[in-house]
Amino acid sequence: MIRDEGSHFIQNADPSKLHNVRKKMIDAVLHTDMTKHFVGVSKIKAVAAGKSWDQLEPGVQWDVLVYMLHMADISNPAKGDPMFKLWTDRSLEEFFQQGDKEREMGVPISPNCDRNTTKRPDSQVGFIKFVVGPAYKVLGEIIPGVNQHVLPVIESNLVYWDEEKKLDETV
Repeated sequence: MIRDEGSHFIQNADPSKLHNVRKKMIDAVLHTDMTKHFVGVSKIKAVAAGKSWDQLEPGVQWDVLVYMLHMADISNPAKGDPMFKLWTDRSLEEFFQQGDKEREMGVPISPNCDRNTTKRPDSQVGFIKFVVGPAYKVLGEIIPGVNQHVLPVIESNLVYWDEEKKLDETV
């Protein structure tokens, strides 16, 4: 598409602006790293929660957009059935492949990356209760539609995984 002259939307852009756009995009993607999750939640909660989008300064709006990209990255528990189950399996398989490589390298296996010990329901209950749920609640303070449409789905999926966890414990 970029080679099609009619579609190349940035071909006439100022190179310095392109450089800034590139930096912003890289920064946004790097902020999807889970090592930045809790700092990001705290930051958005401190600077944006309780304010509408229009009340936010442009720099804070950018921070919220970066936060929303991260929320999209961890949005599996915010999807309805059957998608959340499918994406749970896909995500866990990615983690397990990482754990397999870590095992081959002789390094400690990262949490939830050991296919021999990670229990699917346990991993999801913790992920929803401690990571996804609180993060989406903060987003819901800025975007009320999240409270109406997304949080109920997350809660429903948490109930599902809690039930699956109970079934696992009885086996």
